Amino acid sequence: MLPRAAGQQALAVRVDRNGILARACAGAPCAADGGEALPVPADVAPLLGGARAAAVTLAGGRQLAKIEAPAAGAPAAGSGSWVMLLAAPLAGKGTAPVVLWSGWTGVSTGEHGEGRSDAVVVEPLGNESRVLVGQRREDVTICGRQALVGAREVDPRTMTLVKGASFQNLPATERGAARKVAAERREAEAAAPGFRLLRPTAASSAIGRRFAEIADGDPTTAWSEGKAGAGRGEFVSFSSADEVGITGLGLRIKPPDGVQGGAAPRTLFVATPDRLFEVSLPEDAWAKESAGYEVKLPEEIRTSCLAIVLDEAYAPRGASARGGEGRSPAAPDVRVTIAEVTARTAFDGQAPAALVGALAGGGERARAAAALLARGGPEAVAAAIAGYDELDAAGRQLAVGVIDAAPCATQIPFFTAQLASASAAAAPRRGGRAARSEADPELRHARDRIRRCGRAAAPALAEVVKGGAAAAKVAAARELALVAPAEAIPALLDALDGARGEVRRELRAALAAAARSERALAAVEEEVQIDRLRARPEDAQLDLLRALGPALGRVKGGGAAFQALASAQGAPFPRRYLLQAPAAALARAGEARAEAYLRASLRKDADAHVRLRAAEVAADVPALASDLLAAVSDPEVRVREAAIVALSRAASAGTRLPAGAAEALAARLGSDPWTFIRGGAARALGAMPATPAGDRALVGALADRSPEVRRHALDGLGAHRATAHIEAVRDRAEDKEEDVEVRARAILALGAMCDTSSVDLWTRLALRAKAPVGERDHRLGSAALAALGAVRPADLKARLGPLLARDTPHGLREMARAALSAAPQCRR
Repeated sequence: MLPRAAGQQALAVRVDRNGILARACAGAPCAADGGEALPVPADVAPLLGGARAAAVTLAGGRQLAKIEAPAAGAPAAGSGSWVMLLAAPLAGKGTAPVVLWSGWTGVSTGEHGEGRSDAVVVEPLGNESRVLVGQRREDVTICGRQALVGAREVDPRTMTLVKGASFQNLPATERGAARKVAAERREAEAAAPGFRLLRPTAASSAIGRRFAEIADGDPTTAWSEGKAGAGRGEFVSFSSADEVGITGLGLRIKPPDGVQGGAAPRTLFVATPDRLFEVSLPEDAWAKESAGYEVKLPEEIRTSCLAIVLDEAYAPRGASARGGEGRSPAAPDVRVTIAEVTARTAFDGQAPAALVGALAGGGERARAAAALLARGGPEAVAAAIAGYDELDAAGRQLAVGVIDAAPCATQIPFFTAQLASASAAAAPRRGGRAARSEADPELRHARDRIRRCGRAAAPALAEVVKGGAAAAKVAAARELALVAPAEAIPALLDALDGARGEVRRELRAALAAAARSERALAAVEEEVQIDRLRARPEDAQLDLLRALGPALGRVKGGGAAFQALASAQGAPFPRRYLLQAPAAALARAGEARAEAYLRASLRKDADAHVRLRAAEVAADVPALASDLLAAVSDPEVRVREAAIVALSRAASAGTRLPAGAAEALAARLGSDPWTFIRGGAARALGAMPATPAGDRALVGALADRSPEVRRHALDGLGAHRATAHIEAVRDRAEDKEEDVEVRARAILALGAMCDTSSVDLWTRLALRAKAPVGERDHRLGSAALAALGAVRPADLKARLGPLLARDTPHGLREMARAALSAAPQCRR
């Protein structure tokens, strides 16, 4: 029970597993029986059996009850607890108990690093206490120390929660142990540091939320705490660079135009994660216009975080704002203000260019200089770029770190120049192909930064493509095609004009890479418009169509662009040759005129090289299968070869070949004087569906004088599972005078034909491979194992038992295991 006191009624509270029962009484005695059952959340009700209730005496003697129900398994009060602040009403304010606040405390919500939780703090003040409700936030701390922000305080006069309460988050024990430092009045203006080491990251409160102005380098702007009274405990946290030693702080308190209600701190704390200094100012700085103060620390500190925490304040005229712990929230509004905080370091007064010079060597001082430059803004980046070439390797590495932090618009010209110079340095001294040196860290880093910036790098890369040295032009072309394919199309087409040899080939490859991107489609369609296309040299026109590759058929205007080049009378050989691939791409897309052009090239062009190229690309155009079949009899041997290879590819892709294809290929297989033609014909027949004429030709080829032709013929018979000719295949397998690869191919063909009569032979050959006399035994044994795996006789494991022993060579043992685990291809 809370007794009646100081104009507040008495309060009786009972908390048990049945709930919270409370009753207000005008005086004693007062019992909870018959009182009001207070609502609690459903998830809290089961916890009330373990709840605790405590009386808290506020300033002036009024009281409230703090009811705390820890969550199951909570290690201590205040950690994962549900809390209710309950008070009796003031005299004459009714009889209902007053719930000042209720909710969960110590339960974090939000993303990692931005979590926040409610907190209730009871701050002792001698025999009395303050009660505050606020939030603890992971992103607003005093260099790792938890802080109460957004605090509201129970006002004892009204027994309500009022906003804007300040709270000294630094524990009393830590404050008592803080090292004391006296600030000194600065008579002369200190040397400007040329950089801002301290960057404000968070503030417990700020008028207008303008806390960044405490370290913006402008003494006319300021941070003012935004709590009622003198703001004791309000703070600003700064990030710093722990590479840089801080020897002291420079303070400017009052901005020239002042602040309404402004006041100067009397004492404040400087906090780092592991240190605390108490700083006292020698005078009321609000009465000293534009006065500066220096805080010399007793030791140099290196830290990534620093915080300024207010303590006592000088009172403005007519106010008592010393900020004692028992001060009422109704004290006059006082805005304790600091205009500027500056870190003092060993580099004060040095210009950015001097800091860049200090990067040399890469030691501790160099790393400190780099950290300052990284926080120095555009001037520091410009200085790092300007001084880069004068530095040693260690200094350059540090300078690059500074440049990396700059916006893309600033860093791209530098890294593009790095790409160009490093590529040129990596190129061979005498002509030819530009060497890519992936081990070159400058080249690798420049490429990485360019790719990170993406399209922003396009203008600078295009300039190198336009006017750079050969190796630089090629390197820039590759990157431009990757990061900005749309911008790359016109730039690369321009660069192709006049390019020769390897450089032209590389530019054309980059053009092809850019043209394959969907992002470049609009640029490509613009370039293939007839008027724009004809404005370019013929070589560039051809390069564009070739670069588009299979995508040409999907480009609006691509067919017309092709016809503009293909329809010209008396076209020279290079143009006719290079137009074959674009013609095939358009023919696959249904362009009838391109198909007709390719057919005429294949059948009628006077130059065998053009007919050969037409045959090569026609493999992917099913409508030209008959024309390829006719080309099998071309008088030029290389054209015949290309046509046969194309038919083989078409058959493998599922294209239905025209009638007479098997007979035509059989004729080549039986009579062509060239071995590679006969071998190609055998491959093509094997790729086609089986026909009697084709299989007869393959069997006849088993007597060919060339082992290569015999091998391909056996492959085809195996692919067709031509069991009608199994005896002929078996003869090749058993002929000990036959070429060993021909015998191996015959064994594999028999396996495909499920020749169970050869199982014993295969077993002997497989076992012989365990102790081979030569390569012959090894090759025949591996083929035999594959055939056994295909047929899978019932006793296969027993047959291969000796090959599974530990004394079998590892590779052969693994082949035996593979044969045992292979899916059977034959029915038993």
